[in-house]
Amino acid sequence: MSSQPSPLTPARRGAYFIGDNLDVLREHVPDASVDLVYLDPPFQSGRTYHLYTGVAAEEPGAVAFDDTWAWGEAAARALAALASGGEPIGRALTGLHGFLGPCDMMAYLAMMAPRLVEMRRVLRATGSVFLHCDPTASHYLKVLMDAVFGPDCFRNEIIWRYRRWPARARRFQRMHDVLLFYTREASNEHTFHALYGYEELAESTKKTFGTKKQRADFSAGHRKPGVSDEETKGPPLSDVWEIGVIAAKGKERLGYPTQKPEALLERVILSASNEGDVVLDPFCGSGTTLAVATRLGRRFLGIDRSPESRRVVEGRLGRAFGEAIDWEIVDCAESRPKPLARTDAGRAGERENRSQVA
Repeated sequence: MSSQPSPLTPARRGAYFIGDNLDVLREHVPDASVDLVYLDPPFQSGRTYHLYTGVAAEEPGAVAFDDTWAWGEAAARALAALASGGEPIGRALTGLHGFLGPCDMMAYLAMMAPRLVEMRRVLRATGSVFLHCDPTASHYLKVLMDAVFGPDCFRNEIIWRYRRWPARARRFQRMHDVLLFYTREASNEHTFHALYGYEELAESTKKTFGTKKQRADFSAGHRKPGVSDEETKGPPLSDVWEIGVIAAKGKERLGYPTQKPEALLERVILSASNEGDVVLDPFCGSGTTLAVATRLGRRFLGIDRSPESRRVVEGRLGRAFGEAIDWEIVDCAESRPKPLARTDAGRAGERENRSQVA
């Protein structure tokens, strides 16, 4: 286990912080103390998400989180604070603001930018970050990631390909999410393990070499392909991942909106961390990252401000591990209002305006 700074005591497997992740990162997570960050933030969808207590979508329960954003004084202050620092992230935000103007997307990006800065700060030199998003904002978020981490730290744009019921639309069906994979440093000394066994060999390869491991023979002065007696592990995992979404009646399903399958997190954690490493999820929602990290022998830090997230995470880890692991819940805030989100009054006003138009 690393002797570097850690927000966890040596015996503790994890901690779940309740509060705004920007405040928690700044106040509770030391510099260079995290090995891997996976974040699945709001996607700027303009929707309010509910917890579903039943399988049917008509049975919404409590609000899990609000993914609606509006430009206002708080967003303007966030932009000004970063722009005044003279760093690349401030220049990137200023440029995006000049292009997009004071809009909802700009408010969302102003929320994300300082959090990305903090994530880079808490990562160790060998660490990595996987930012999960979708095509709604992935192109803008990549600009922010380049500004915070540096273009040379970009490793992959991973496509998570899934299937779901098709929608009526005059466009191709949207059936993928994006994971932006960056490293803390550009030195190629980051933790990374190639993964095998997830993809099949090409049919042409099977016809030529079967399932034996290929080898190159240079004894004749040129490359002559051949095979060994050893079975191949298959091709290393590529940047297109075919993983199904959680079925409506699947055992994993907890009713939490935007819950991701454990198979997705397994690939992230196995590839970019070692046993005993600290994995951070600052938008941890239903706790998939925490559960998979624990199962794979890693330690975890989770952050979320939603009371529903706390309830789901506490139940999930309790059912999966009982008292076998030592972890704690740290309440860091009295659910401070989200500074850049639309207010309830604003949403009510919008509904009234829409009804008048109708």
